[in-house]
Order: sequence, then structure tokens, then C-alpha cells
Amino acid sequence: MAALSIEKDFGVPNRKRLIIKSATTVPNAETETETLKVTAKKKIDHHHLQDSKSIKNCDYRESVRKLLAEAFSRVSSETDESISPAFDPVEVAAAVESAMYERIGWSNPIKKAKYRSVLFNLKDPKNPDLRRKVVLGKIKAETLVTMSAEEMASEKRQRENIQIKLKKLKRCVHDADEEDKATTDMFQCSRCRERKCTYYQLQTRSADEPITTYITCVKCNKRWKV
Repeated sequence: MAALSIEKDFGVPNRKRLIIKSATTVPNAETETETLKVTAKKKIDHHHLQDSKSIKNCDYRESVRKLLAEAFSRVSSETDESISPAFDPVEVAAAVESAMYERIGWSNPIKKAKYRSVLFNLKDPKNPDLRRKVVLGKIKAETLVTMSAEEMASEKRQRENIQIKLKKLKRCVHDADEEDKATTDMFQCSRCRERKCTYYQLQTRSADEPITTYITCVKCNKRWKV
């Protein structure tokens, strides 16, 4: 660094002079060289980071293709249906992975969860139909990556899911019916002798006859009607 000193006389007597020194920085070749080195290093680091991400991306995609190829390679031994023309599990896996990457990407946990869902259902030993339909082209790769977990599930699993939903629905209806029932101590249970009961009434006979009362004991769940 080079500094210039400038003395200024403000008319102060000789015995007291006010000297003001102002420093001015003058760039030199050494400073410019250091700046260029720092800039170059940042560019190199950025390129290294991009290359690292690219390598990691390729490794991840390759591992997905291998898993898919393993799943599709089981199709020939899982079905009696002749597959013509002969298929290459690696080519099918590449087509599915490419569709997954273009449609989903893989850069965040939510997108990776979709990858895991597709892989799980394609590798599921109890779900050969899904693998077979993809290989035969009945389910296109572009369609597969948009399907929900329920849609990809085996037919057996889908039937089980429907039964579970029906049971939940029946339970909700039952609970709603229970809430609509009135509670009373007007009736005594013949089984446990308790008087805490719920009841509801329906007109089951002709209009000129009394309505029917259906009673349930809260304690032992005995049911009767009067």
C-alpha cells in the first residue's frame, strides 16, 4: 500500500502548525492479483459443487433403475400369460425411472416419498399384477407415476381397504344412531336389573296402532322392544 501525505497551512502562527494528513489508497498489481485469485477460487468451488450434485444425482437414479429392473425381472416367472414380444427388464426400468424423474424429480423429502411409494408397490411380492400390467403396457410409465398408493395396491389389498372403509362407515353410522337415542330410567333390564337404558321409537305397524319402542341396556347391552 502507498500513502500520500499532504500538509496544509491554515494561517496558524509558526509556533503552532496544524498538519492534516490524508491517506489515499492506491491500488497496485499485487492487490489486483489477489482479487483475481479469490474470484477464480470461488468459480472453481462452484463448479465442484455442481459436479458433486450431478454425480450424486446420477448415482441415485442408477440405484432406482436397478431396483426397478429387479422387480420387473420377476414378471416372467409370476404369470402364465405369454409376454410377446419379449421384454427387457432393464429397458422397462429405464422408461419408468425416466418418467419418475421428469414428473417427480427427487430433490426434497416429499418427492422422495413418492419414489418410495412406487418402488414399494412394484417390489411387493403380493402385487404381481402391477408389475405385469406395466410390462405389458396396460399401465403406462407416465400414468404409473401419477397413481396414488391405493391405486397401485394389489387387488386383494384394494378389497381389504374397501372392507376397512365400510366398517368405519358402519361404525360412524352406529355412533350417530347412539347419539340420537334418548337415555331413560323408565325401563328395567331383565338381565342385570339396571335402569339405565337408551331407546328410540319407530312406527312399524299401521298408523292407528302404537309405535314400537326399541330399548338397549347401557350396562349389559341387552336389547328388547315394547
